[in-house]
Amino acid sequence: MTKVLLVKPPVRAFMVKIGRHLPIGLMYLAAALKKEGHEVSLFDSLAYLDDNHVVADEDLTVADRVKLDAHPYWKHLVHWGASWERIAAAIAAAQPDVVGVSCMFTPYYEPAYQTCGMARRLVPDATVVLGGQHPTAMPEHCLTHSAADLVVLGEAERTFPRLLLALAGGEQPAGLDGVGFRCGDGYCDCPAGEHRRHITPNRSWIQDLDGLPWPAFDQVDFADYAGNGTLITSRGCPFSCSFCTVHATVGKAFRARSVQSVVEEIRHAVAAYGVRGFHIEDDNFTFDMDRVLSLCHALIAEKMDVELFLPNGITVIGMTREIAAVMAEAGFKRLFFGLETTSGFRLRQIKKGFTSADKVQAGASWFRSEGVTASASLIVGLPGQEMAEMAYDSATMLERGVPFMTNPFYPIPGSQDFRICREKGLLTDDTEPALFDMFNFSLGSDLLNAQELYWAWIATQAMSVWPDFVRAGHEARRAGHTLDTMRSMRDLVRHSREIPHDTQLKQAVSPVSVDGTIIETDRDGCFCSSQVLRERDIGGGPRDACAFTRDVLAWGVSLHTGRPHAGIQVSASVFGQEDPCRFEITETSCDMRTRVLRTFDDALAEALG
Repeated sequence: MTKVLLVKPPVRAFMVKIGRHLPIGLMYLAAALKKEGHEVSLFDSLAYLDDNHVVADEDLTVADRVKLDAHPYWKHLVHWGASWERIAAAIAAAQPDVVGVSCMFTPYYEPAYQTCGMARRLVPDATVVLGGQHPTAMPEHCLTHSAADLVVLGEAERTFPRLLLALAGGEQPAGLDGVGFRCGDGYCDCPAGEHRRHITPNRSWIQDLDGLPWPAFDQVDFADYAGNGTLITSRGCPFSCSFCTVHATVGKAFRARSVQSVVEEIRHAVAAYGVRGFHIEDDNFTFDMDRVLSLCHALIAEKMDVELFLPNGITVIGMTREIAAVMAEAGFKRLFFGLETTSGFRLRQIKKGFTSADKVQAGASWFRSEGVTASASLIVGLPGQEMAEMAYDSATMLERGVPFMTNPFYPIPGSQDFRICREKGLLTDDTEPALFDMFNFSLGSDLLNAQELYWAWIATQAMSVWPDFVRAGHEARRAGHTLDTMRSMRDLVRHSREIPHDTQLKQAVSPVSVDGTIIETDRDGCFCSSQVLRERDIGGGPRDACAFTRDVLAWGVSLHTGRPHAGIQVSASVFGQEDPCRFEITETSCDMRTRVLRTFDDALAEALG
């Protein structure tokens, strides 16, 4: 028996968009290891939101400083999750034989590497193993720059137990699929002095998902996750979207659990832990619509009375009004369609020609008519995408009345678009991987510089959270009215009050009052609250504490009045101050903002007619 500690590290980024979801991958791995007789404990850093803080200057790493220096406007990094002191205490208390560290996103690799290094120092005799999407896509980087002894590629529920069995028996891991290691660690017969890295790709995927034990529910406290559970009912995605690499971690072949297995797991979670809400984290939940219907009918028959959410997005392929009605009856409450762009040409280019704005509009309307919150996602800054196209995408969704959200494009190692970015010179072998952060913008795009891309994305954020406000301002100006800044700000507050509070972006931008040119946000409706920041004594001061909120507010007023505005933060509810976050919004003559605003105004004119 091996004593194993599984650790999900904290995240360090400009803005963290992580829901309170169970560490489902590590829970599956914990269950698989326990089934083989190992003693397992799990530490999820992301459950400790009370430790969230802005990274102090003296704690910034080299990679952190590279990110901060490169970002066009933001000057703070958020540490999301357990403090290093708390993580160190957990590792020291466990005294494990093996420490397994998860790293699912390349931009967040450094906290994972720091966790590996901490484990190496605190339990020097332990074997440190790194797994997840990042080591699967960049195993060489992991073995070169981290203190991990080994990396596991792809699905770990089969590979990790086999690896532990080999290590316990004194066998070398060289013959195992999906494992990587360095020379000199006793894992190979290479001559002394060799410095090779041995990496054996993952050659197969787990076919019988029902054969896996349920996730180790006993390793988590559901209260840390708002009482919600997480489900994986299938794995794999047969699609080839150019920006995505999910196939590298779980394969392209679609593999599904039986309906009976899923229903029994839900029943167990409800009965044993009182769970009523479930996030379904499938890679392509609606790929097999017959399966979706079978699952929904089973849940309806069981009268589960649960709420279901689809945070990874779904496609429109095979979707009908009747299926939407059945999904709503089964308990689905919130989902979104992955549209990415309204351009047919661009959709074909990113290998999503199977969808369209028309299809997504229809699908979203079917769900919304059943009381399900349904929206669409757009990507801003795809390779080859002009600013006018980005603006028109958002203007089109606004005109169609489809709720939408936008995310900046960022290159994911292993994706087709990552290779395109290399070919266009946006990145090289020496580019710091931490710069691949979604909200970094330092790479810009092949057509826009970092500043232009940032302001274009901020403009789309304002359009997505206040579509009626933006539209009203545009139509008033077309009718010949000149809109006053302070009146515009008051109208912005009024429109904001009409938005459901659980709307994702509203949590970060929720103005509640205006005094002259000063606009105040709800204490639960600003960047600092969305990042669960509570510290009162560190940071860079009020002027740039909540830069995201500041800029989205300014662009809301800009798009409404048709004149560029800028904001300054004048008080903050964190960073040593007790006041609510307040921002002064005034007109600006900035040439870049003027150009971006003109582009978006033209797109609104084209879309709205």
